[in-house]
Amino acid sequence: MNKSIISVNKDDTIKMAVKKMVHGDIGAVIVSEKDKPVGILTERDILKYLANETMDLENKVELIMSTPLISVDSSTSLDKAADIMLTNNIRRLMIMEKDTYVGIISQRELQR
Repeated sequence: MNKSIISVNKDDTIKMAVKKMVHGDIGAVIVSEKDKPVGILTERDILKYLANETMDLENKVELIMSTPLISVDSSTSLDKAADIMLTNNIRRLMIMEKDTYVGIISQRELQR
């Protein structure tokens, strides 16, 4: 689990989000609205956008982010987390403790 969660605001530009992802060497950022996570922006979301739209990186993140943000409790087993990812066709899950997001886990980490 990666405990270093990098986020952007839903009104930030795609360009700003890409810069944060490159600088942080990460494949996704959490998208927030008023400090509340509302979605996730992944490399795949960006590639789909660039392949299908005019490449305006000044558009807002909310235009291409994935929602809803799917999460599991930190006590969830790895097998259950993998099943949730498979069922929802996602590659990353947010990890929560009580009402606080504490990390993110990827399919790649589950395969190790």
